[in-house]
Amino acid sequence: MRTTLRAILLVLAVAWPGLLAAQESNFTEVDHIVAVVGNVAIPFSRVQEQLNLMRARGQTIPTDSTALLQLEQSIVSQLVDDELLYQQAQADTSIHVSDQEVQDAVDRAIHQIRTQFSSDVDFQRQLQASGFGTLAEYRGWIADQQRRDLLTQTLLQKLKQKGELKPVAPTDSEMHAFFDQVKGQQTRPAIVSFRQIVIRPRPDSLAVVKAYELADSLYIAIKNGADFASLAKRYSADPGSRDQGGELGYFRRGLMVPAFDRVAFGLKPGAISPPVETSFGFHIIQVERADPSEVEARHILIAPTITAANVQAAERLADSVAALARRGASFDSLAHLYHDPTAQAFAEGVVLDSLPPIYHDAFDPVQAGAIVGPLRLPQPDSSVQFAVVHLEEKRAAGQYTFDELKDKIRDQLSTEAAERTYLDTLRARTYVDIRLTP
Repeated sequence: MRTTLRAILLVLAVAWPGLLAAQESNFTEVDHIVAVVGNVAIPFSRVQEQLNLMRARGQTIPTDSTALLQLEQSIVSQLVDDELLYQQAQADTSIHVSDQEVQDAVDRAIHQIRTQFSSDVDFQRQLQASGFGTLAEYRGWIADQQRRDLLTQTLLQKLKQKGELKPVAPTDSEMHAFFDQVKGQQTRPAIVSFRQIVIRPRPDSLAVVKAYELADSLYIAIKNGADFASLAKRYSADPGSRDQGGELGYFRRGLMVPAFDRVAFGLKPGAISPPVETSFGFHIIQVERADPSEVEARHILIAPTITAANVQAAERLADSVAALARRGASFDSLAHLYHDPTAQAFAEGVVLDSLPPIYHDAFDPVQAGAIVGPLRLPQPDSSVQFAVVHLEEKRAAGQYTFDELKDKIRDQLSTEAAERTYLDTLRARTYVDIRLTP
């Protein structure tokens, strides 16, 4: 488990083709039992799997017999820990992992591995060369690993929630020692932080009136027995819920815009609201179920028509806002006046390569402090918005510093120490026999 946890911190990319290629060439030693945990025997082939995984990651395997034995003993100890946790998870009747969860995990793993081969033929050949006759056999092997991991992760999460894994704060020297160990193993990607003023085209007053009249007529029709879902599929302007008959599912208080939130949490199950106006348009809301902290609801959104002239007006306004910002006007003041409150206003520490191309391409050539845009932002409903962006921070890719990783290292070592204490209690009450010898 410690290896898995450190891999999370270091975000090590496993070179699966190298691992598969190593399977055939390195499993040459006759298998034998290296440890027994309870009534489960751990064969030496499990140690070889871990050694091959290390080779695939580019890690050096010692050739000196003494050093290699020490590494193998460390791997056996890790395998014993993993088996102890797995057995404990199996014994806990409150812990369940569904077949669908395992299937989803396997699908993700297979997809990640498959992308590293140029064709299905190459992938199949490598599977066969690695001792797996078919993809189905390989999926079965991965499914076993994923089920074990999901069970032990669920166990540890449960113990943490119950307060049975008590964090142990590491010392500064332990944190620095860990940083010295890992600092060269991962490069920090380029990151940016920025604020933005998002300007949404506004409809004409006549379009607002027409939208309200349509919403009100639908509200009356539903009150008189018309089918809510059918009307949502025909009229709703919300692309995320329209095809589902307006279904929004469960949501907590504060997730929706204030006017919508206030009405939804004030309705009794089954009740339907008259048109509720938000910046998106007019909503007809029906609450289907209500719990103390969340409701399940559906809605029909009638959005006023946005004309080409409305879009042009918004673009001109965005140009003016950008010009004012470049001349030194307060970005906060401009945001207070013009920013659409339903849009994200601030992003901190975002990986540059993870941003949509329109942001990435605009940020790539400029430095921190620049005013960027207006950027034209297409929306899922085929509308458009405009963003004026202040690039507050831009940090090039490079090695992490101790200060950047300090909090993660503290959490990592604290969690590991808590798990070590728990594992020690499991070892004390479980039969464990280590049989790996020189």
